[in-house]
Amino acid sequence: MFRRFWLDVILGTIFILGLMGLFSSLTAFKVFDIMDPIGDAFSDMEFTDIYFSQLLDDPIADQDIVLVNIAFESRASIAMMVDSISQHNPAVIGVDTFFDFPKEDTLGDMMLMESFGRVENLVLVTQLFYNLETDEFDSIRTSWPWFTWNSDSAHANLVTDAGVQEDLKMCRTFTPVLTMADGTEQQAFAVRLASYFAPEKVDRFLETAREEEIINYRGNVLDYGATKFGTKFAALDVQDVFLGNYVPEMIEGKVVIFCYLGNYLGDRESLQDKYFTPLNEVYIGRALADMFGGVVHANIVSMILNEDYIFYLTDTEIWVLTIFVLFLNIMIFSWIYKKLPKWYDGVTKVIQVVELIGLPYIMIYALDLYNLKLDLTILLFAIAVSGDGLEVYYGVVKNALSKEGRKELFRVSRL
Repeated sequence: MFRRFWLDVILGTIFILGLMGLFSSLTAFKVFDIMDPIGDAFSDMEFTDIYFSQLLDDPIADQDIVLVNIAFESRASIAMMVDSISQHNPAVIGVDTFFDFPKEDTLGDMMLMESFGRVENLVLVTQLFYNLETDEFDSIRTSWPWFTWNSDSAHANLVTDAGVQEDLKMCRTFTPVLTMADGTEQQAFAVRLASYFAPEKVDRFLETAREEEIINYRGNVLDYGATKFGTKFAALDVQDVFLGNYVPEMIEGKVVIFCYLGNYLGDRESLQDKYFTPLNEVYIGRALADMFGGVVHANIVSMILNEDYIFYLTDTEIWVLTIFVLFLNIMIFSWIYKKLPKWYDGVTKVIQVVELIGLPYIMIYALDLYNLKLDLTILLFAIAVSGDGLEVYYGVVKNALSKEGRKELFRVSRL
């Protein structure tokens, strides 16, 4: 009897996992397209977004990073802005835009080239292209060699999830280092910038960094309510630089990022180089992207400089945890099924409800208290189907495999 009980627990667990796999296959083939309106609304949301958007304590503004808006200024204007900033000895200047080819305005190109040549520590972005056929990054986009001769380079590839909407760019993670097909490595733009300010912190980060790291967002620049924490990074608009509306101490020894921040600082209408982040005030069915790419990079730099990282479980660890908890559920449910059959539906449903309500709270507070992101979506699904699924196992599968069960199914009795 004892051995039969544990055999049923093991087989019941395997059966539930099989049901989950079947359901996953059905959704992959869009069998449940009728649910798309609901799925669209929630497809770009994670439970932990609630923490960033609603529960995160107000972070301290980062004074080691300054962003400079280049808007749609000409190369000559950008050159003058770089000269204005670089004279105050920043730790590093990063430029988050491309200067692909020479323009008809040769003077502007020469001004920009000479301006970049005067910067002591300059980092320009690259873009790496992934080849699906070879499963490698085999090509790279850089600025024109005229502008890169005095610069360091780093990739600005941001990881986005297009989800259901192709125009949705949700950015939760980044890749600290990408390896090209020829074996050369490119550090992320933010990692390279941080290395000029605090190389020892970058070394510690890279020693333990995973292939993909979660961004621990601190805040935004002036955004008029797009995110919960605006103005956590100092930012200068075009006119601020030209009119000298800043003090040298604001720049000296700091990480300065030249990037696009809209047509003007606080522009919420422009969607160029703009992303959705977990800080978005509207975390279900988002309407407007909330953060420019340059600010995303600033958040990554800030995370590294403050050594304030978010940890997470690997897919293998999540599956081990899921199978373990599911096994415990099936063990308890099986005991109830055999010892308290009249109470089975009610008691198991109460246990499932408690688990389905409690786990999301655990996910949110694990992030709040321990900087640990628990993606327990698979476990929640396993719990949701475990009660009824086990009943199907005992009532259908097990009876169908027994001689007595098959006889009882086809036996006709009078009412």
